[in-house]
Amino acid sequence: MVLYKGGVPHKIKINNSIAPEVRQLKELTTYGLGGGAEIYFPKNLYEAKSAYSVALSHGSPPLVLGNGSDILAADGGCMREIICTKKLTGIVRVADDRLFCLAGTKVSTLLNYCRLRGLGGLEYLVNIPATIGGIAYMNGGAAGKYIGENVVSVTLYNGKTVKLSNYACHYSYKHSTMRDINAIILSILLKVDVSERSVVEERIKEFSRRRRNLPKGKSCGCVFKNPAGDYAARLIEKAGLKGRRIGGAFVSDEHANFIINDGGSASDVFRLISLVREEVKLRFGVTLEEEVIYFGDFER
Repeated sequence: MVLYKGGVPHKIKINNSIAPEVRQLKELTTYGLGGGAEIYFPKNLYEAKSAYSVALSHGSPPLVLGNGSDILAADGGCMREIICTKKLTGIVRVADDRLFCLAGTKVSTLLNYCRLRGLGGLEYLVNIPATIGGIAYMNGGAAGKYIGENVVSVTLYNGKTVKLSNYACHYSYKHSTMRDINAIILSILLKVDVSERSVVEERIKEFSRRRRNLPKGKSCGCVFKNPAGDYAARLIEKAGLKGRRIGGAFVSDEHANFIINDGGSASDVFRLISLVREEVKLRFGVTLEEEVIYFGDFER
């Protein structure tokens, strides 16, 4: 198989051995937080399956990490083994309007591939610092559009290879079947629109302009899902929590659903998330549900 790797074709090479590395999670998450963990970095599908099977044989399913943009990792690290898909990358155009993507492919790489070939329909993903596997897992998106609209199928591995149709993924707001099961996403088949390069480029620019005012700094993006019929950011702001700080973590003044790491700890962020959730519940009777995923142990 020949895969697009962001510039040049790349042939998959099978390596029969893979072992975890001890790494600091703060190096692998957009929050820049987290202690040590044993992490596998598979470079192809064979290694990804092998890593999952080996970790499973050690007693528990591994956690899966993409670009770390929706992860809060504990200061003390994580005892469970982790598979990071950052090296599991590549794109193949399998039909005029179908793209096969390995799970670790960055959204930015995918959009550049589409831009160069005049393939539209994914422009709303611009500037989201995630992998396509992570986006598919979370049903991520922006501007009222979500990746579930573009997914044809998802292939995952849980000890055996399973292919899920879009219907079987049960996509809903910020949710998919994959969030409810133990498995690693290996690849995604996406549908795109055949268009013109200039049209795709202009749409990418337009969606990029819409996101330019989002808060800067180390964060996981939006911390909470929007409750039905409302916005988490509105409730947090109405609760008077903009600018609220615990240690080196604070609620952004620009967008109240962002919590920024300003030289703090994972514990600071976690305690601030808990405070925000409790205050909104107390003021409005609404229980906010986190988007952020926790790696390691946190005291609740």
